[in-house]
Amino acid sequence: MSEQEVTFYARPSYTGDGHTYAVGANENLHPGELNDRFRSVRVGRKAKVLAWQHANQTGKYREWEVDQPDISDIGGLTRFKVVESTTLPIAVRLQDLTGSQPGRYSLKVASYDVGDTVVRSGDPEYGLVGVMPEDGPPVTSAIYVRNELSGEYVALGAIYFAWNSGTKSIDVADASNVPENLDYSRDGRNQFTFKLTEV
Repeated sequence: MSEQEVTFYARPSYTGDGHTYAVGANENLHPGELNDRFRSVRVGRKAKVLAWQHANQTGKYREWEVDQPDISDIGGLTRFKVVESTTLPIAVRLQDLTGSQPGRYSLKVASYDVGDTVVRSGDPEYGLVGVMPEDGPPVTSAIYVRNELSGEYVALGAIYFAWNSGTKSIDVADASNVPENLDYSRDGRNQFTFKLTEV
């Protein structure tokens, strides 16, 4: 295995059948084949794995930058990308400040690289909305907040993410089209919490 490859194993602690993937791999494991079968992974020094529990990039999400002797906490691996180690995923979640029940509102973020990602209010997990290599091109995403009971959209807009070479993190480069009832804050280098303030 090279520095730009990862190897998944059928059993914990790097045992069982191994399957190697290089940087650039974008895999959706099919049921009946390798879906939900990997139990550990070795990660090359110049690689990183972005992993999802489900095929449509939902469920639990994990990032693996170093060897993982047990990956069972993801609940079964179905979808993953192998990217360069300096690449940062852009991930979001939705916090509802209106006082409604958890799950009442959903945030859909649509971007070219990832497609549509939906996260629900009250869910602590982040959903991946983009991938940005170091000094990579900006990511523009459309954003929609929907009332799951009525089907009504209560916020519509867009947001523009860019690489900050000074801090090696993701910034919001343009928030002029973010709806007035939707605030946001950055968590760490690459994760964002959107906050629905009113409907």
